Amino acid sequence: MDQSRRVSKGPGTCPPEATTARGLVTTWVATRARRFPDLEPAPLATDGLEQRDAALAHAIAKAVAQRWLTLATVIQSRLNHPWEKLEPDVQGALLVGAAQLLVLGRLPDHAVIHEAVAWIKAARPQAGPGAGGLVNAVLRQVAKLRERRLEHQLPLGYERNELPLPDGGRWRLTQAVFDGDPMCRLAQQTSHPPELLKRWVSRFGGRRTEQLAAHNLLWPPIIVAGVRGDGEGADDPGHLPPGCRPHEEPGFTLFEEDHDHLRQLLGDMPSARVQDPAAAAAAVSTRPLAPNLIIDVCAGKGTKTRQLAELHPTARIVASDTSRIKLATLREAFSGHHRVRVVSAGELRRFTGKADLVILDVPCSNTGVLARRVEARYRFNPRSLQRLVDLQRQIIVDSLGLLVGGGHILYSTCSLEAEENEQQANWITRWHPMEICRAKRRWPRGLPGDPPARYCDGGYFALLKRSE
Repeated sequence: MDQSRRVSKGPGTCPPEATTARGLVTTWVATRARRFPDLEPAPLATDGLEQRDAALAHAIAKAVAQRWLTLATVIQSRLNHPWEKLEPDVQGALLVGAAQLLVLGRLPDHAVIHEAVAWIKAARPQAGPGAGGLVNAVLRQVAKLRERRLEHQLPLGYERNELPLPDGGRWRLTQAVFDGDPMCRLAQQTSHPPELLKRWVSRFGGRRTEQLAAHNLLWPPIIVAGVRGDGEGADDPGHLPPGCRPHEEPGFTLFEEDHDHLRQLLGDMPSARVQDPAAAAAAVSTRPLAPNLIIDVCAGKGTKTRQLAELHPTARIVASDTSRIKLATLREAFSGHHRVRVVSAGELRRFTGKADLVILDVPCSNTGVLARRVEARYRFNPRSLQRLVDLQRQIIVDSLGLLVGGGHILYSTCSLEAEENEQQANWITRWHPMEICRAKRRWPRGLPGDPPARYCDGGYFALLKRSE
């Protein structure tokens, strides 16, 4: 079946070209281009597409979101006027086309360019032939930039005419389209705001910054915790369920089938949960404790809540979240669970002074998981960071009253920024009767060309104890 096959959506709903895999994702990208860089995670709806077409659409969307600044830099080198002056629809068509030509690399050039031109003509008929002609000319020039594909090689440093790829390879381009300044070039080639990389250099050093930027080129694997083998040697591939193979971290597996099979695995094996080792490490730090009541204040989808229920099989757990959508998800996930109770944020005050362990997995900048939450890199700036720090402190203050004397707080983020991590833990101990029992920062692991089993996110946690 042709991967660009049209699907019927009914008359008058959208241009025909918007009902193909490429058309749907181009519409999605063009809508986001109107808001860039203020991007929030937004699912791409592929209802009506067959499975292979839907997979293509999601792959294109992922490539565009992850390499937005890289693609815009390459496209700008083929333009006679600033990228920012282009209409969002034109930007969307060019980004989707360039992502297929440069990142995915397995699709025929003529099909990619034809579909982009057809979409822009249907989306902006009032523009006449000009928009279609521009998209056609620019994408043809982008395709001609590719000289040859280089295989995985070290060191990480990229030349001005090289476009790095997630598998460790890179495109050698016919022209040097990236900046002459090494840090600006790294920002362009790995699609990070220059201000973020400069911040990391000042705090972590140049080498660590290169590794973090390269790590964020990866397409993260699905990692599942709590998968049970069929007997002795559960870490052996022969003892794992179909589609699973061991991760480098004991107790974790890679899942390599589609999402339908993943849902089946999670349904058949209640102990299994999708969770990265870095995220799991925070809750594991509470294993030596023996809490009677645990309150998970920012429970989200309940992944840590399930982990805590396994770590502390005699504890009662109260899970909450300020988001109504997440609260509904929690109630559905723990319906009928005899030890987990889901309550609204307003109801938490009823547990004042009763919790032995309070979990604060707070909202953060996500800089430890930018390979997974790619939009967060574009939103990062000093003002947004300060807003998050203030919000985190408010959550901390509001939650301290839940603790009994001698109780513990587990504070965790998926950030690498000291303001959200070590400085917050120190702030707690400075202004409140708490002491740090254990704290750990985990750096993201895995570089382009590494095996998927090496991949891990980054993050931070601190376990603190309240004075008796």
